[in-house]
Parts: sequence; structure tokens; C-alpha cells
Amino acid sequence: MLSLTGALTSAWQRLTHGSAKTPIIEQPEQRAKPQLSRSGKFAAGGLLFMLIAVIVGPWLWQVDPLAQNIGQRLAPPSLSHPLGSDQFGRDVLARMLIGGRWSLFGAGFVCIGTSCLGLVLGACCAVGPRWLDYLLSRITETFQAIPPVLLALALSAILSRSFSNLLLALILTNWTWYARMYRALILKELAMPYIEGAQAIGVKPLAILLRHVLPNLFGSMVVIATTNFGSVILNLSALSFIGFGLNPPTPEWGNLINESRAFFQREPRLMIIPGLCIATTVLWLNLLGNALRDRLDHYQGIRD
Repeated sequence: MLSLTGALTSAWQRLTHGSAKTPIIEQPEQRAKPQLSRSGKFAAGGLLFMLIAVIVGPWLWQVDPLAQNIGQRLAPPSLSHPLGSDQFGRDVLARMLIGGRWSLFGAGFVCIGTSCLGLVLGACCAVGPRWLDYLLSRITETFQAIPPVLLALALSAILSRSFSNLLLALILTNWTWYARMYRALILKELAMPYIEGAQAIGVKPLAILLRHVLPNLFGSMVVIATTNFGSVILNLSALSFIGFGLNPPTPEWGNLINESRAFFQREPRLMIIPGLCIATTVLWLNLLGNALRDRLDHYQGIRD
């Protein structure tokens, strides 16, 4: 009787609480979705604020950035001029907002242009015949042997001085880095097992490239463009500083620094404000690019 009672008790405990000998099927841990780091979120917020400021700011602060008022020449910051006025009495805040438009949108145009050109040439190297890969690789190495700023300066001088020609020169001198990066990424993606499966069922190479490879590389393309955005802003501002950008009095962050050189000792804010905007924007872009790269590395680690 006691043995029967013990057996029933043991069976009940196994049903209700389980047994140490009973294998427990563990549920797979759900991977936590990677989040941007604090620095990445801070940089994204700062860039969003900067973008909204240069787009909406001139509409809210309706002051003509080209209007001169010699009576307000080099006026200190006040309610009517929050950042003061320059050597011609022009409102510094209005000129900074308009100058930010030219700098940010110009650099964005260059990044888009270089990304598209580099993607096309990189794809041609990766999927084209060997002679084309060899030819484009040698051309790329030749361009990379010349400093991009120096080459852009020479092209700007040949094409005549204008902002559009400056952007074109920057595109023609910065595509090499993109082409090499995209070539390596496409070759790595083409070595994935799913590509072999697509080739086995007769999918054409162009369809594989457009439907499978490029969509999977979109994240990497965003990271590359974000990381390079800051250097484009620096190059654009440097060339504008030496007179190859917008012609005065149209403001741009680079030429605003150039115009304020003669008054640096008397009014250093005229040079510090645009320089601080350039440095802050580049810093935010670098922080955001690093955060996006870390997040992309996490996804690629899961995928691999």
C-alpha cells in the first residue's frame, strides 16, 4: 500500500513539476533588436535639427541675407540681430541659414552623385568581364594617386568657376573610393549560397544583381554615404574658402569664413560661427556613421 501511494505521489509530482530526468525543451532566445548608441541618437537629433533649421529657418526668420546696412556694421548680437551683423551690416543669422542650405544640399548632391557613379562602375567591375575589371581598376588607382581636393581644384579651374562646376568636379574626383567599396561588397554578396541557388534555377545575372544583390547592400550604401558626407562638406567648404564656390555676396559656410578673415581680431565670431557649424555637422555625421556601422555589423553577424 505504501509503495503504491509513493508511486502515485511520484507520478503526480512528475506531471505537475516535471522531473530532473525529463528533458526540457528550451525556447530559443530572441535576439534583442540592436539600437543606436546614445551618441548615434544624439547625432541623429542634431542633424535633424540642423536640417530643419536650414530649411524652415529662412521662412521663420524673414530677413534678407543680402540686405546691407552700413549703420549696423559689425553690430554685436541683439534682439534684431541674434548673431550680430557682418562688415556690411548684413544679418549673420540669415546668412548662416542660407549658407547652410548651400553647404548641406550641395554636399548631399555630391554624395548621391558619387554613390550612383561608384555603384555603376563597381558593379561593372564585379560582374563584367575580366578585361573591364582590370581597366576600371587601373583607372581607379590612377585617380586615387592624385589628392581629390587638388584634382577638384584643377577641374574647377578648367570648367570655369561656378558652384555647379564645383559640385561636378567633386563628383568626378570622389567616385573612386565608392567604386572600390561597392566592388568589394558586390563580390562578397555574389559568393553567398543563395546566389548559387538563383544561378542554378536559371536567373539571369542582371536580375540577380538588381533583385537580390543591390537590395541587400542598401544598408551598407547608407553607411558609406553617411560616413563620407562629412569629408565632402569639408572639401566643399575648403574649395569655397579659396574662391571656387559660390560668388559673393551669396553666402555659403566656406566663403563666410573667407569673408571674415580680415575682421577676425576685431570680431572673431564672424569666423567662429560658420567654422563651428561645419565642425559640429561633420562630428555629428561621423558619430551617426559609426553608430549605423555598428548596427549593420550586428545584422551581418546574425546573417552570416
